[in-house]
Amino acid sequence: MAYRHVVKKPTLQARIFLCNWYMKIVRPGRELPDNTVQFHVPMDMSKLDIRNYLQSIYKVDVYKVNTRIQHGKTKTIIKNDKLVKKKLPDYKVAYVTLASGTFKFPDLFPKDEEKDEKSAEEDSATETTASIRWF
Repeated sequence: MAYRHVVKKPTLQARIFLCNWYMKIVRPGRELPDNTVQFHVPMDMSKLDIRNYLQSIYKVDVYKVNTRIQHGKTKTIIKNDKLVKKKLPDYKVAYVTLASGTFKFPDLFPKDEEKDEKSAEEDSATETTASIRWF
């Protein structure tokens, strides 16, 4: 719990309550139904906590929540002429099925063909405007 001001009268004290958890939305490695979203969540967060978190903070209607624990990867590192194994921490994966609507990731990096077509159209438009200006 974080406090913005410390005041002698508790009625004048402004309090800010910060959430102890965070949920990271991730792109799934396999194909999921349109109404299912995948999250990485903390290990101590339960299905009920995930449902309440999404409904109270983001106003999302949740139909069902499935969770699984993903074991962390093990890496082998050379340290002082010895092989040392380092294990990354485990994390929980939550699959949230939405009650209504669908979810689709936005296309942040469109394909090069789409960019080439758009740039060709823009180039032709600038050439016509340039020719009009000179005549």
